[in-house]
Amino acid sequence: MKTARLYCFFFLIGLFVPLSLGAQEGAGLSEVETLIGQGRILRAREVLEAWWEEQGPRVGREERQRSLWLRARLTVDPSMAEMDLRRLVLEFPGGSFSDDALLRLAQGAELRGDRIQAHDHYSALVRGYPSSPHTPQAQAWLAEAGPMMEPREPASAPGTGRPSDPRTNENEGPISIQLGAFRSLDGAVSLNGDLEAAGFEARVVQVRGNELFRVRIGRFEARGQADQLRRRLERAGFESTIVTNAEAEERIR
Repeated sequence: MKTARLYCFFFLIGLFVPLSLGAQEGAGLSEVETLIGQGRILRAREVLEAWWEEQGPRVGREERQRSLWLRARLTVDPSMAEMDLRRLVLEFPGGSFSDDALLRLAQGAELRGDRIQAHDHYSALVRGYPSSPHTPQAQAWLAEAGPMMEPREPASAPGTGRPSDPRTNENEGPISIQLGAFRSLDGAVSLNGDLEAAGFEARVVQVRGNELFRVRIGRFEARGQADQLRRRLERAGFESTIVTNAEAEERIR
């Protein structure tokens, strides 16, 4: 039920958020947008998939952003839509669609009830895109929400005098920070290189049972430790999220 609500949300938002066209106009992508305008969503999805197979690996920066934005709008899988939106934010800071992507990520987090994640995305939108038409909406949300609570040190377990395991109450495994998930190894390696150039020790992994290539940093027992690193990453211009399945990783590089 939750997945269905998320899909409906992304689908409706995708149809009404205006497009910011890049400088390069791909005929196939223009056709996709025309089909969306006509309400022919299934056909638009087919045309876009064919375009990705034929031209996706060879296109320039603007068309790649535009195609990621369209794919995020058209996918039936909310998790895949979120991955493409994160790619726009991480790979194309200041790009033509990155402020739109941050808005949708923030709204998706709101829908899930994750106000801390929504706060992070809205803050990144205000900070990185002050002239975006979405910035007033983000500022209004942030003003109403107020500051988010900083994570506190875990309380001592009763009768032990030692901090309790922070995963016990949250049903978490080892914690890691994920900065992107890609269908191609090249995209993951590129982001991994950007992180290493910025002074972070990153890795490319796959999770058992999934073919996506994920870029991650760190391995923590306490969420507070991960949040400290996330704030460093944010100051360096990298969006990230906390994941709790680090034990299922298989390192690629």
